[in-house]
Amino acid sequence: MFLLGLLVFCAGLYLCIGRRSARDLEQAALQPFADDPQAARNMSRATGRVCERVVDPTPDPWAGDMEA
Repeated sequence: MFLLGLLVFCAGLYLCIGRRSARDLEQAALQPFADDPQAARNMSRATGRVCERVVDPTPDPWAGDMEA
């Protein structure tokens, strides 16, 4: 039973990760920089890799309502 579970785990891992292209995996590694354009530019300048999906974060509607 343990071997069957291990086989299912390995097959699932391969289906999720193994069939991705190198470009897709590189872009996934760059996701932490996608919401900060300045950090994405600094990272691109330092490594030569470009984060394709840089987004501007939406403003928090509740940020102005916080009391100190």
